[in-house]
Amino acid sequence: AALWDALGAGRRPGPQPPSAAEVIARAHLRWGTGLAERLEGLCSFAVWDTRSGDLVLGRDRFGVRPLSWTRTPGGVVFASDVAVVTAHPMVTPEADADALCALLTLMRQDGRGALSGVNEVPPATVLRFTPDGAVRARAYWSLEAHEHVLDADATAKEADRLLRASVAADIEDDDTAVLLSGGLDSSVLAGLVATGTGRRPVTGTVSFARTTSRIPDRPFIEDVVRFWDCDHEDVVVDIDQVLDPATREEVLAAKDYPTPWGDKNVTPYLLSRSLAAHCAVGLSGEAADTMFGGLYGDLEGVPELTTFPWLEQARRFGVAHGIGTGLFHPDLLRVLDVDGYLERVFRTALDRVPVLPDDSPGRRTVRQIDHLTVTRLLEQTMLHTERLGAAAGVQMRFPFADHALYTFMYNVPVAMKFTGGRTKSILRDLARDLVPPSVLERRKSTFPALYDDRYKAFVTRRLRDLLDDPSAPVHAVTDLDAAARVADDPRLLDRGGWFGRADVEMLLQLDAWLRRHRVRLRI
Repeated sequence: AALWDALGAGRRPGPQPPSAAEVIARAHLRWGTGLAERLEGLCSFAVWDTRSGDLVLGRDRFGVRPLSWTRTPGGVVFASDVAVVTAHPMVTPEADADALCALLTLMRQDGRGALSGVNEVPPATVLRFTPDGAVRARAYWSLEAHEHVLDADATAKEADRLLRASVAADIEDDDTAVLLSGGLDSSVLAGLVATGTGRRPVTGTVSFARTTSRIPDRPFIEDVVRFWDCDHEDVVVDIDQVLDPATREEVLAAKDYPTPWGDKNVTPYLLSRSLAAHCAVGLSGEAADTMFGGLYGDLEGVPELTTFPWLEQARRFGVAHGIGTGLFHPDLLRVLDVDGYLERVFRTALDRVPVLPDDSPGRRTVRQIDHLTVTRLLEQTMLHTERLGAAAGVQMRFPFADHALYTFMYNVPVAMKFTGGRTKSILRDLARDLVPPSVLERRKSTFPALYDDRYKAFVTRRLRDLLDDPSAPVHAVTDLDAAARVADDPRLLDRGGWFGRADVEMLLQLDAWLRRHRVRLRI
């Protein structure tokens, strides 16, 4: 609406507001590729300009809305879904060594997808394809490092203002639901929706029926629901729903790339599908840890990073190349040089971290952790949530992933983000009137996994079926002996909590993904 007003287009005839496509088309006529920096929030767009014969592709600042493209002898194929690109008759889906490294590690190189020749529009970038075959890239936004001059009180007030503005921009009347986990971040969103609209917030949570899985979030969710008298939907997932072949096929189709999350793919999809009956928009608390300093404490004096922080953490648990890689053949990993691939991606990402010349080593490390998380990890996690929500009919929005808020908080000294021994102290202070006391100081917990014997039996059975199928494309990259040991001893699924199961889930998803996209391996 704000962009429509800026265009001076006047009131649109009829009761319906202008569509996003209409606004973008008019904005392109006015500003050309300069329309991108006038867009707020998450989006990807394409414009075919018949006047010049140019194709323009653009992507939001954080790269949450996907947009892939590849060249063909006849032009350019592009789509939000990789499956649509690979379905084109002039596209041959292939995976070379780098593409396979990207698939196994969930870490893609800048502008490249996880298939040979299939590229991604980089975040905060507009690509212009011209009739002479050229492609011109223009980055329309980048994070900047600068000195922070506000005191603690002024910093808290500005952070509060920016967060409230972001939430207000993401609310769509009564059609907005908060994905409530009972953690600080989503609970703050529920409070901001309540205070910003004066209405009962609509909230939704997923839980498991008839399971021994422990759900530590349950009491906190109930406290938030009582605190704001939320219009709450508790989506109770039965194991039969998780195992349903049709649902699992829908989830696989929703994801651009295979992941090791298994049931953590299915349960968010089922939550979104249930919310879609009465809500068009879902608000997620993802990115709050990065924006408000929940990833570290006082880092003064720590050594410099040698790899991605989450990969370093995984390696401490014996996961050398990332979660879900334990059943790929070690000889293959050496031939692909997965370690070298990760090192290249890491060094390229590290070189792009904005710093100031007089930053202390600890301050520099904080900036690196923040920037690497936003540009390399959140793209995975938010894309995961966005894809599953979109497939279910819910448009996911991430109010904490706001570029103005990020720019501001990126430059706030760590001492202000970590006061009194509390991580995310600024967010906790502004949340005092927004969440119940029980939530204010609770420890963070991960999204619940399904520890159900029937589910583990299902995973083991599918692994055994995969090993018995000589036509399975994933055989070429699998340590078949190690996989057979897991199939024979399901207790190995519980290695590291659920890391063992993640190894199997990744193998199963990769096989299904290779089949679905008809991918030819070139290794």
